[in-house]
Amino acid sequence: MYKILTRKHKPDIAIDLGTANTRIMTAAEGIVFDEPTLCCFSGDTGSKKLVAAGLDAVKMRGHDTNDLDVVRPLSFGVLNDIDATRAFLEYAIQASIGKPRRGRLTATIGVPTDATSAERNALMTAARDAGISSVSLVEETIAAAQGAGIEIDSPTGTMILECGAGLTEAVVLSLGGLCGRAAIRKGGDSLDRSIIDHLHFKHKFLIGQNMAEETKLTLVDQMIADAGASGSIDVKGRNMTNGLPETRSIPARELAALVGRHIDAIADLSANLLSNTAPELCDDIYSRGILLTGGSAAISLIGQTLTDRIGVPVAIANQSKSCVAYGLHSGLVH
Repeated sequence: MYKILTRKHKPDIAIDLGTANTRIMTAAEGIVFDEPTLCCFSGDTGSKKLVAAGLDAVKMRGHDTNDLDVVRPLSFGVLNDIDATRAFLEYAIQASIGKPRRGRLTATIGVPTDATSAERNALMTAARDAGISSVSLVEETIAAAQGAGIEIDSPTGTMILECGAGLTEAVVLSLGGLCGRAAIRKGGDSLDRSIIDHLHFKHKFLIGQNMAEETKLTLVDQMIADAGASGSIDVKGRNMTNGLPETRSIPARELAALVGRHIDAIADLSANLLSNTAPELCDDIYSRGILLTGGSAAISLIGQTLTDRIGVPVAIANQSKSCVAYGLHSGLVH
């Protein structure tokens, strides 16, 4: 069992630094920052300058030039670029609470449960370079449980499935500790990438990240409304044969297979965790169900698949996208 560590002193801010979106909260005002985790830089590698971040950088995604490079600081839930992470945190802190005085700002930051020591150290280094004097790391699944209103000190077993953009994590909690955990480094972004690759290789058709995400959301809506996915989806992109822009009508059933494989991987993750969980805790989970949190939790197909394959009831947490942020925030006000 892994015990949960608590801070003696309340930090100034809580940061839910996600692969897709970042939220910053203060004790007095709640959420003061909620923007995409995205940066746009100009210049060469040795002399990169931040041009835009957050919502402003979204407008530039897919419009990269020789002088501009749009990057995501995080990949699969952990740091992909330490300099970009530092620059983004500086931007986010400035935009939310103003420029902090050196040596005065303390923060709690969420981190994946399976993050390595090197990944945790890199995050702490980036945070300190961004002006945060003291950093406390809290596992995101623990924060998600607290943000969803779960009494983590209860002796009853609870299972949380945090469905993020870059990472999917499942944990079993009881008596204030982690009794089991499992994770796969794929999430909503992986499904976007699968759609891009499928259209590229099968149809010789190239689409960008924004179009891939839009296609994913449209596809899921169609699958919920029509289990057979009998319709089609219009996708805008570039014909790789002649290089010209084009709109293609893609059968929804063809893309639905990609969603099915993605959700099957999440179901396998959950089933494997339960198979290695103590029988008494399994009884609690089968009675109480699995709670879904995270940005992808609202995809009802995940819950349906888990119930069909494992036989466990599934519920989606209120404000599922913000559970980690609210859980981290609880450490500011208690």
